[in-house]
Amino acid sequence: MNILLTFTGNHDPGRLDAADGHFRAGPVLAVVAERAWDVVVLFSTPRMAERTTATREKICSMRPDCRAEIVDVPLADPTNYAGIFNQLRNHFAVISKHYPDGEYFISVSSGTPHMHAAWLLLAASGEIPATLLQVNPPEFVPEGKSCLQEIDFTRKEFPRISSQDLVLIEESDQQDLDAALLAACKETGLVGGDPRFYQALRRAAVLATYPDSHILLLGETGAGKEGFSQIINRLSPRNSKGMVVVNCSSIPENLFESQLFGHRKGAFTGATSDHKGKFQLAHGGLLFLDEIGELPIGVQAKLLRALEQGEIEPLGAQAPVKVSVQVIAATNRDLRTMVGEGTFREDLYQRFTATVEIPPLRYRRTDIPKLAVFLLDSWNRRNGKSRRLSSAALRTLTTYGWPGNVRELRKVVEQSAMFANGDRIAAKDLVFEAPVGSRPLELQLPEPGSGFDLNAYLDDLKRRMVEKALERTEGVQARAARALGWSPQVMHQFLKTKNINR
Repeated sequence: MNILLTFTGNHDPGRLDAADGHFRAGPVLAVVAERAWDVVVLFSTPRMAERTTATREKICSMRPDCRAEIVDVPLADPTNYAGIFNQLRNHFAVISKHYPDGEYFISVSSGTPHMHAAWLLLAASGEIPATLLQVNPPEFVPEGKSCLQEIDFTRKEFPRISSQDLVLIEESDQQDLDAALLAACKETGLVGGDPRFYQALRRAAVLATYPDSHILLLGETGAGKEGFSQIINRLSPRNSKGMVVVNCSSIPENLFESQLFGHRKGAFTGATSDHKGKFQLAHGGLLFLDEIGELPIGVQAKLLRALEQGEIEPLGAQAPVKVSVQVIAATNRDLRTMVGEGTFREDLYQRFTATVEIPPLRYRRTDIPKLAVFLLDSWNRRNGKSRRLSSAALRTLTTYGWPGNVRELRKVVEQSAMFANGDRIAAKDLVFEAPVGSRPLELQLPEPGSGFDLNAYLDDLKRRMVEKALERTEGVQARAARALGWSPQVMHQFLKTKNINR
């Protein structure tokens, strides 16, 4: 589905030529005439309302099969950069959810230069995965060529616009992040503006300010629980003492008590000296217990005592030891179910002050492009490279199911950068791997949920299969059609409808 996004301006919809009385199309209609569009979205400021309505009527007359929509942009000052950025971000978030399979194009031939600059920065940074189009003046268009030119920001001639050059966490009226939280997000690389992600982040930030609160982070593998623990650590009054990290899944069962609570010399065979456990090492600061669901039931009782009474008893000790620790725990397991099964203590679960549920990446699809660009920028800095993701690659990443969440996205981005032929990473260059233990047919199935459109997903999947068949048959349409079980006529109609140039 080809979707055109454009402001309207003083030259739209066009003008009557004084010499011959013929209508001369303005910039928007010129773009519409050059390609087949499924949807044209006209961004209209109050001063352009009449021109926008007239432009829409012309589009409907020119292209009856094209849907033309008007988006009101309440900007009193069309040169206000901050206002333009906020409006474009907010409106695109809505549009992309309505058309999740859309291939987006942006015309920078109408509107103010400030609007063009905002479009350019948002597209070049990857925050809006779209291809920019410009209408070239007739005198610069070779005979027989289109006046429409695509702007490819992955070309080396263009300066690299990092996602860090733009705001990582959206700053709007409903997301009034304080300076400390925003700084912590930038330091930890937590990128996103999805409302559910923001709410989880804000909840964690509020809890962090209470030094005696114990916080439970819940989320799927790779969703960002470690990043949230770092945010809490940075915002906690205990921050000066640091944070001790423990991965509970990596500790042998017979060593849990010694590792967490310590032991005295001679407590067991091989205990040749006193050993401080993680609680004592974290005294005065924070202790992050990752994968707390792996704790044996016996150790859970001692952990409960540490949380409730602020004291531990090292193995072989004659008396308990007082400790003051703020505990952050995390798990990808369903602790409520484990409580019902008797494998996790209910009193320990209730002892945590509050829980923070981190949404999986597939629930925050509008964050995927900016997160992918952020991860690639980080990889580029570490490796002295200048890799860039194409608009098509960003669209592919956005529609993928991400069972491994942010951790899987990082792996895909980094592997794709390593094996790319040149600096431009196209959609076909993306390197996906099947999760361990998964069935091949489940590899790229997205998770059904809010905002998911099955027809749009199947349409996108069909397009990718056609492109793959064409690639395998070196662009021979008849052979590609046979490989897909289609007739050549069906293949030709599909390519024409989807504007696939082969």
